[in-house]
Amino acid sequence: MTNLTRRTMLGNLPAAAIGVASTVALMSTKDAEGQEPAKPAAGATLYERLGGYDAISAVVEDFADKLLADKKINQFFRGMGTDTWDTFKQKNKNLLAAATGGPAKIISRPAKTVHGGLKITQGDFNVVAGHLKVTLEKFKVPERETKEVFAIIGSLQPDIVERKTVKLSRDIDC
Repeated sequence: MTNLTRRTMLGNLPAAAIGVASTVALMSTKDAEGQEPAKPAAGATLYERLGGYDAISAVVEDFADKLLADKKINQFFRGMGTDTWDTFKQKNKNLLAAATGGPAKIISRPAKTVHGGLKITQGDFNVVAGHLKVTLEKFKVPERETKEVFAIIGSLQPDIVERKTVKLSRDIDC
């Protein structure tokens, strides 16, 4: 995949993939026989090295739930019913899978459109990125893959952050 294609795809990643942001893991759990899963080939895509769709799905589920539970940023998700929340998670699963080289179809709008008008601050972005870091650590994602995921997320920052302050939106807008 070319950088231009990847950048075009990344322009569609929404908030949970902020770093959803979506959302990824190389599962280190053992299979039914107690064996570690096979390691991806040296030339494998980031998607493959993260463990594929099931691993990405597990990470996005965990990550998104952290966002909803965090009172520092959950104002961005107010009013979402269960169905809307499930759709939000699915969009982020697909986006992260596609952005990392997987065979998923992007089903969301560009990041600038999705986040426009939310007045997201650098501080809000940092909180979300912190949740992503904790989630990736929980799923034992190796350092190399974590850095690659954060490079993808970092490329979205200009389309997501509208206010450069490190203060949180909730502290400014109260």
